[in-house]
Amino acid sequence: MPFAAQLDENLQDRERQVPLEFAQGDDLAAVLTRCLLAVEAAADTDMLTSILLLEGNKLRTGAAPNLPRAYCEAIDGAEIGPTAGSCGTAAYLARPIYVTDIASDSLWVDYRAVALEHGLRACWSTPICDAVGAVIGTFAIYHLTPRSATHDEVAAIERITEHVARAISWSESSKRPRVQPTVERTSLRPVLKLVADTNHQREVFDDIAGKFDALVRVIDTALVDSVGHSATAYVKALTRARHAAEKGAALARSELPGS
Repeated sequence: MPFAAQLDENLQDRERQVPLEFAQGDDLAAVLTRCLLAVEAAADTDMLTSILLLEGNKLRTGAAPNLPRAYCEAIDGAEIGPTAGSCGTAAYLARPIYVTDIASDSLWVDYRAVALEHGLRACWSTPICDAVGAVIGTFAIYHLTPRSATHDEVAAIERITEHVARAISWSESSKRPRVQPTVERTSLRPVLKLVADTNHQREVFDDIAGKFDALVRVIDTALVDSVGHSATAYVKALTRARHAAEKGAALARSELPGS
């Protein structure tokens, strides 16, 4: 099966399993490791993957099932910056960084020796962002030979990164106390009476974003409660609804006056 098709199949399976795994008590590292193993299993190259999580201005190892342990330990806690390897630079600039040859790229001056020592020659890293666009980590693909990413591989990396972002969000949701969601009836009348007042506009869009956030929490509760549910279509539908609600919240915040 071609890489793209196999990857989509593997990620769809992970999307069904991740909420259930958190609900049964699995920690984030275990879930992210399974995600990376699913990605690597779809590849027909020497691909190695990692996820680093941003803590302050430092990146910490989230998962890296097949990277050399010594290498992971060497870069764990590295500060982000404009020339901090692929991952540190991607997190600092909040954009993908595709290094095709670690041996010659200036971004890898401080980390080149340890990477080459373990046979790592290319590293493509992209930031992982939360629902409001803040960088929370990086996803990286390493290769044992210098090479650039194809168009299909760039598209695949985007899909993987979105999946990882949702997994991290589910992890945070699984830690919240369960509450019985309440449905509040609201009227659209205040919105229809919207006037050209900046403060009022900000309140309206902030309120819309808050309602989307509340919807995300309701869906999270449903996902956690779906452990053992036999209808995988139900879990998939909840997952799609959650992703749409996250996008709705982000869109509302992007429309805030002055944003």
